[in-house]
Amino acid sequence: MSIKYKTEILPALKAIGYTQTRIRDEKLMGQATLQQLRHGELASWKTIDTVCRLLDCQPGDLLEYVADEIPNAETIAAIKELDNGGGEHFTGSTEEFVKKLLDEPAGEE
Repeated sequence: MSIKYKTEILPALKAIGYTQTRIRDEKLMGQATLQQLRHGELASWKTIDTVCRLLDCQPGDLLEYVADEIPNAETIAAIKELDNGGGEHFTGSTEEFVKKLLDEPAGEE
């Protein structure tokens, strides 16, 4: 799962007058939480709630889901071939399969 911030939180807060010093002084967030935000690490829901209150926004304005990996056309074609029963299939035992692999010359498939 890849949930990431859409925007850098600390600069957005600073733009409306909430410097890191002010945030700490007013006990809105602790130093560890500010460090998480600084490094783009996901913070607790309590922190997201605080940020949304200060920025007058919704969580969806701050967060987005980004897929870990998007398969390319070659990968999709290979998956479809497997799903359709294409390609060479081996129906023997594991021992027979390993022996077949070891007996094949390098580079031959």
